[in-house]
Amino acid sequence: MRLGAVKTRTAASLFAYVCIAASSYGQGTLGITFDGPPIIPPGAAYSVTNYNESGMSFTPISPAPLFNGRFGRVGIDSGSGFPRSAFPDDGSTYLDAALGDSLLFSFSNGSVFGLVSVDLAEYSTGFQEPVTVHFVGYHQDGTTATTDLTTDGIIDGTGPLADFQTFYFGREFSDLTRVEIPTWGWSLDNLSVSVPEPTAGALLVVGSLMLGSLRLRNRRKGNLGK
Repeated sequence: MRLGAVKTRTAASLFAYVCIAASSYGQGTLGITFDGPPIIPPGAAYSVTNYNESGMSFTPISPAPLFNGRFGRVGIDSGSGFPRSAFPDDGSTYLDAALGDSLLFSFSNGSVFGLVSVDLAEYSTGFQEPVTVHFVGYHQDGTTATTDLTTDGIIDGTGPLADFQTFYFGREFSDLTRVEIPTWGWSLDNLSVSVPEPTAGALLVVGSLMLGSLRLRNRRKGNLGK
């Protein structure tokens, strides 16, 4: 019984040590392309209330804000003419926000993340002027980080110009639990987020703790056998 109790205590201690060591993380990068299912056909656009990709959930900020509480998913523009040719085209599916739309995104399992970069464009060729997209990041401690990203106002739909621009976020957009975009009139694609991943150092610590625990268990077994 005494040996069994020692093994139980040792296993519990080892589990606690492993959990502590595994909490040491580095940063990996995850790309959200918005090309996932359900697939949006070329030249099509749908108003949706949710989208999920790589564990990240995208929804309106409120289930019932102004108008219908939705946002858009726009398929690859086929160049077949109005109306899709009047909208941004980067060769892939993206999100957009018409009047009254908004966006909130976070990991479904509650994991923290950081914003690295995003591609932004205007809503359509009907708005040939820069648009300012307001991002609000919420940290674990309840504080927020905000930034305004303003597009160049250059958009020609299926024409030769690059409708989307890549914007980068500062260090203040780290360790976030969710991000909100309360403004409308934008198109958004290729969101890049940083996610925690175990570092080599953390794995070495785990190995050292396991080895130390095994030595301790063997030592106790030897003492109990005397």
